[in-house]
Amino acid sequence: MNPTPPAKLLWLFLLLAFWAFFGLTGRDAWKAEEALALAPILDWLDAAASFWTTPAPLYTLAAGAAIKLNIAGGDIQDGARLVSGLFTCIALTFTGLSARALYGPGFGPAAAIALVGGLGLMLRAHALLPETALLAVWSMLLYGVMAAKSQPRYAMMAIGVPLALLTLGLRGLPDLIAALAIILLPLLSPTWRNRPYRQTALRGVLLGLGLIGLAAAYLSFSGNLSGWLQWHGIGRFNPIRTPASAFSELPWFAWPLWPLALGALWHAHRRLARTPELHQPLLALAVLLLSALVPAWSRDGALLPVLLPLAVLSAYGLDNLRRGAAQALYWFGVLFFAFMIMAFWVYFAAIEWGYPAKLALRMARMTPNYLPGSVAPIAYFPAAVATLIWIIAIPLFPRAKSRPILVWATGMMLVWILIAALFRPWVEAGWAYRPLIADMSRHLPAGACLNTQVDPAMRTMLRLHLKAPERTDCQWTLKLFTHANGQPMPAAASNVIWEGFRPRFKAQVYRLEQHASHSQP
Repeated sequence: MNPTPPAKLLWLFLLLAFWAFFGLTGRDAWKAEEALALAPILDWLDAAASFWTTPAPLYTLAAGAAIKLNIAGGDIQDGARLVSGLFTCIALTFTGLSARALYGPGFGPAAAIALVGGLGLMLRAHALLPETALLAVWSMLLYGVMAAKSQPRYAMMAIGVPLALLTLGLRGLPDLIAALAIILLPLLSPTWRNRPYRQTALRGVLLGLGLIGLAAAYLSFSGNLSGWLQWHGIGRFNPIRTPASAFSELPWFAWPLWPLALGALWHAHRRLARTPELHQPLLALAVLLLSALVPAWSRDGALLPVLLPLAVLSAYGLDNLRRGAAQALYWFGVLFFAFMIMAFWVYFAAIEWGYPAKLALRMARMTPNYLPGSVAPIAYFPAAVATLIWIIAIPLFPRAKSRPILVWATGMMLVWILIAALFRPWVEAGWAYRPLIADMSRHLPAGACLNTQVDPAMRTMLRLHLKAPERTDCQWTLKLFTHANGQPMPAAASNVIWEGFRPRFKAQVYRLEQHASHSQP
């Protein structure tokens, strides 16, 4: 591929950074996974636990530091979510550097763009999830491995520091084993058993193990070692997901990266042994697929690192993609996103303006507590401008080898801008915890305590939004009632004074009871 001029690289970096940070602030947790990720951050902020004893110490420390530095105006969720945007930028940067180190200057932007175009990245990159840190640190380590021969000084640091961060601050032992496999297995091949790679890899591993040893000594001295081992030791392998469960969503999650990676493999399949630039990303892909059997912190979060070697392979595949296949991928992307964008605007018109009427009625049934007109007029501007720019830019894309992935990357960017700008209030009304808690709090006296018998995600959001003292002997009890178990709430010694649920989770009903046997609030 032709090298990208520095001016265009700067504009590309600014565009990717804008996409990474857009829509991160001013919203509540949309899924229980975000609430669960927030709980250890609150524990550390309240000095109830050391960040070392949380499930993802690196993310806890980074998010907690951002909150303490007040970078989001004091909003805890916004501060933590901005850290996710930073980690996403790091992942995009090092993915581009990895492809550049392997294939040359023109491949770096193509790999970063390909990563943005992956369908599985968008929602997770903009969520309050430790997987964004996992993605960033793995991208740094892969850069170290892939640049070990060409840039040994930087590569040694990019191997050692991420090796320590993966072990100490993320999934622990499973990531350590996976990282050592990616670093050391190439030494079994004569192609990679040369002096530059061998020295860089071994020095990086020694640096990483040294940092891990120092941290382990500190943890033992501070009394946090057992708490750290609980989340990062051998117990991290329990449970192990079955391949059918772990990879069931991979075909759409990694689209369109895996077809491009297959194209790269097919192009070089007759001379694969003599194409060393494919060996490391293929090895990384195999190891990361195996490590995806170890669950991360969200349902499909363990698949995120798999996108990294796929993006690097996609850059190589784009350079060798036949014209017919490139045109097919390009036009499929154009038609797919044209349909998606039209659907977004039609659905927005139904939600906000009531047209078409039948669709508006259906959407109102989905979120009955949503009030049309909740979208601020200023939010129309970025959505309309982004849509117009995309429509104008599509026929103007240069007939370059990166043209197909440009459509998918810009299309995914536009989809996120539309969701964040136009649909945020509607999603909040249907998925978020804040409206439900606000409605419930109106039935509680000021300063009242609360006995919570609810799921961990709801308990975290109550802790954030309500801040009611938790007491087991409290007069007020909030209980979770799940329709699936068929067990009715006992009513003999209690009075249900409020009942509510999130509209998109009607099976989870919360009931507030006032117990007559207690006289204190």
